[in-house]
Amino acid sequence: MEALQMGNLSVALAESPEEINAVRHLSRAFRRWLYDNYPDERAQIELYYNPEKFEAMLADLPKIHARPQGAMFLARLDGEIVGCVMQHEIAPGISEMKRLFVSDAARGSGAAQALCEASLAQAKKDGYRMMRLDTGHRQVAAQKLYRRLGFRERDAYYDIPDDLKPILMFFEREL
Repeated sequence: MEALQMGNLSVALAESPEEINAVRHLSRAFRRWLYDNYPDERAQIELYYNPEKFEAMLADLPKIHARPQGAMFLARLDGEIVGCVMQHEIAPGISEMKRLFVSDAARGSGAAQALCEASLAQAKKDGYRMMRLDTGHRQVAAQKLYRRLGFRERDAYYDIPDDLKPILMFFEREL
């Protein structure tokens, strides 16, 4: 996929080992951001992002999000890496968007929307007909973005522990 360019903001597939490591770094930053912003939900965050399982998942990112069933994207602002998003197949015709994160320095730049749009476009190009995602109940900015992009709230599409039910929201949209 060619890079999506918006002024000094660009989004492209993460493919090189250095780019994949940047995705890992941003994924860890996302987990830290959750801890910092929702300290009263730390137990639930650790349940969802169990530290040992999280690190194992990060090691497997190239496999989990391998092309053509998946993809990883990086956003750059003025050449600096500022955000990421990933996707992978969860059922025939259905892709799941994961770990959208934009650094504090890039908030308000349009990077999150550009990452989502790149992910949606790639999923459609890859033949998916539906995109699903989950987000935290307190991540209001993310919820607004997803709704603006045409996502609708839905019931959980995977089994979740009872402790996580009050803090997770689920969305989907057709491609």
